[in-house]
Amino acid sequence: MTYSEEMLQALEDQDLDEAKKKFASALRHDDDDTLFSLAEELQAIGFNNQARRIAEKLLQKYPDADDVRLILAELAISDDQTDEALLQLDHISQSSEVYPQSLLTAADLYQSLNLPEVSEQKLLTAKALLPDEPVVDFALGELYLSLGRYQEALPYYQSLTEAGVDYFAQVSIQQRLAQCLSGLGQYEEAIAIDEKLTENLATDDQLFELGVLYQQVNDDEKAIKILTRLQQQNADYSSLYRPLVQSQSTLGRYDQALQTAQVGLGYDEFNLELYRLGAQAAAKVGAKHQVEDLLKKGLTIDPEAQSLRLMLGEHYLRAGRAQDSVELLAAVAEQEDEADPQVNWELAQAYDQLDEVDQARENYFIAYPNLKDNPQFMKQFALFLQSQAAKDELKMAVQQYLKLVPDDDDFQALLLELEDNDF
Repeated sequence: MTYSEEMLQALEDQDLDEAKKKFASALRHDDDDTLFSLAEELQAIGFNNQARRIAEKLLQKYPDADDVRLILAELAISDDQTDEALLQLDHISQSSEVYPQSLLTAADLYQSLNLPEVSEQKLLTAKALLPDEPVVDFALGELYLSLGRYQEALPYYQSLTEAGVDYFAQVSIQQRLAQCLSGLGQYEEAIAIDEKLTENLATDDQLFELGVLYQQVNDDEKAIKILTRLQQQNADYSSLYRPLVQSQSTLGRYDQALQTAQVGLGYDEFNLELYRLGAQAAAKVGAKHQVEDLLKKGLTIDPEAQSLRLMLGEHYLRAGRAQDSVELLAAVAEQEDEADPQVNWELAQAYDQLDEVDQARENYFIAYPNLKDNPQFMKQFALFLQSQAAKDELKMAVQQYLKLVPDDDDFQALLLELEDNDF
């Protein structure tokens, strides 16, 4: 038995002191091929410092050993030494047997550096050198999928499937196919794949993906069934709660939706969307205190969350608490470049309730350019102008509203009355 083998045995026995002794002996006595194999083994189990010592020793002896350079590059990547990794990779000859592998390593590195174009070029070069190599197809599929380029990713996963590869690096190729098809809007085809994958045992990700796909085709009943199965399998999978609440709400199961949102917030208290959806469900079942409680808690997480502010402002308006609505939204409205026009609309209503007519008028006109195609806004705006006897502006508002709702007889009659008064 070589010293290298004895070292590995000592590591397996968790005898680190003995492993250190055998490593020192291996460096002195084992032949170069044995040491190279030991470096690969050590790299695989995470003993990077020892693997690097061997590789550096071998490189001094064999400066043109590209397989050793590749190990050093991979070790440098593991230690976040990007410049060192690139230096080693650049020195690997294009005629080397390990050159294709070096391209894959470089592609991973450039992708981690957010340089996908360079990563793509490396992988396509590797594909030209190794046209039938599954690892290259998988890498290209993963790259294009991560970039949302589903049409380009699809053939690489299909190639793996045709070659009989069901899993690669513990990744389900069939699930990747479903993700590509879903990304291309081919939901039924994606569902067919995911249904087969989840017939018996299924991963959390597979169940989540299938549940969301059912949502995409408006089959909320099945979405609830699958997402509930996922919840039973792994309640900690916090992403499941948003689509589950949405589907329950879509089917009018607001009590369930509220309960699900509250459970989900127990696993992810920073999920603003769950605060919003939970508050919507609470409003539907008349749980006014829970509406306010959820929205206020969400705003403590992110005071700048305009969607939550708007909902809370609307809640105050419905409760006749116009002053609370003003205090909540006035500061937001002053941020003219960032404020949602709905903020000005709600402020206009609040000021109107408080009989602060000038402020109400100002906010209606601020909101108008962005909301003039909203029938509900235009109707309310027109009624406000009518209450103020602002005839010219009222005529403009009524005309705009009737473009959106031409069959409103009351407003058609109002427009005729305004036009008659012009003569």
